[in-house]
Amino acid sequence: MYIGAIGLLLGIIVLIVLCIKGIHPFLSALIASIIVILTNGLDFFDAIMKTWAGGMAGFIGTYLLFFCLAAAYGQLMKTSGAAESIANALFKLFGAKWAPAATLIVTWILAYGGINVFVVVFAVYPIAMPLFKKCNISKNLMPAIFLFGSVILVVCTPGVIAGLMYALSEGLGVPVLSAPVMGVLSLLISLMFGCTYVTLRAKQLAKRGDGFVPSASDLKYEESKVSKDLPPLWASLTPMLATIVLKFILLDWGLATMPTSYVTVIVGEVLMIILQYKYLKGTVLKNFTDGFFTGINPLLLNAGIMGFAAVVNSCESFQVFINFATYLCETMNPYISAIIAINIFSGITGASMSGAQIFANTMAQTYLSYGVNSTALFRILSIASMGLDTLPHCPTFLAMADVCGVTAKKSYGHVFWCTVVFPIALSLICVVFAFLGII
Repeated sequence: MYIGAIGLLLGIIVLIVLCIKGIHPFLSALIASIIVILTNGLDFFDAIMKTWAGGMAGFIGTYLLFFCLAAAYGQLMKTSGAAESIANALFKLFGAKWAPAATLIVTWILAYGGINVFVVVFAVYPIAMPLFKKCNISKNLMPAIFLFGSVILVVCTPGVIAGLMYALSEGLGVPVLSAPVMGVLSLLISLMFGCTYVTLRAKQLAKRGDGFVPSASDLKYEESKVSKDLPPLWASLTPMLATIVLKFILLDWGLATMPTSYVTVIVGEVLMIILQYKYLKGTVLKNFTDGFFTGINPLLLNAGIMGFAAVVNSCESFQVFINFATYLCETMNPYISAIIAINIFSGITGASMSGAQIFANTMAQTYLSYGVNSTALFRILSIASMGLDTLPHCPTFLAMADVCGVTAKKSYGHVFWCTVVFPIALSLICVVFAFLGII
């Protein structure tokens, strides 16, 4: 079993190294999966064709249409000029100095409004790209901004609808609105840190001569703009605001999260086409189709790594890590050991959702038996789970880097500080709040 555990760690290391080296994450995940399969003595063909392919197929089945529709929405925003209209308004409101912080806040609002974390980049990138170009800001900051806004800020915001929150609430037996005061304080701390970090880093990069460098898709967008005229701001914002409002209405009516997401993105696209028809006339179908199929590569990128996570979860040697987490629970402060445990699970699987599910299914009752405050533990774990899940093999990060046209190697440094170091530090701050009775 211990050889298998070493094989798991080796597979993760290989996956991370290959991703940083620029090897496509789909191929990297397959190679890493083979290493795990061989070192754990699994039936090779059964593990590849059923476990790895099954994990991949499950993700594709759930998100195929969603990725493609979201990509089409982003394409319509770009080519109609709606994204540039919003970017210009943000530039006038915040100026060049605060452009990265403005992008961070827009990402947070859209993600909190219901745009799934996997596809929020398609909605925000068209707005951020012209804004960053106008301010000559390096695009290497973008993945960190998008991840921080759509994950860290959203999970800290009370009332959020997120899979990891539901997994932890069910495992710990508490409502998803638990520890609201701790959540609001965490949100304020996160906003201050995020806005300060991206603003200062943008300034530092500019001093080093690291400015905006367009990718091939950006150049193609500039060449394909249908008009120099831009739509009015109200018409550009209406589809986005409508999706946010509609999301809360549908959820209040009892519609499930995924159907709600599909309905809101389709309504947003219909409104975009109607309100921007003057700027899209004669090119609606072409732009929709072009955008639709640009969602395939990020989808496959995510799916390959989800297949790797499925292989990892199927190995008996994964129990070694669960046993280690249980040992920590018995020998350390329960809040601190819980932070370490959930990061082990999130780091190995590359996803906070998986880390939360594994913790809820295998360790939640153990921690509750120690008499910890379940509501405080819920909030602490929801934040902590977002730490090691964004190691370089995180599928959401890799997909965002791909859409932004930047490399994992050059953009990951910012991601590390924003979505690895910071959430772990924030969860430790929340432990202090729990000891002080601030819940």
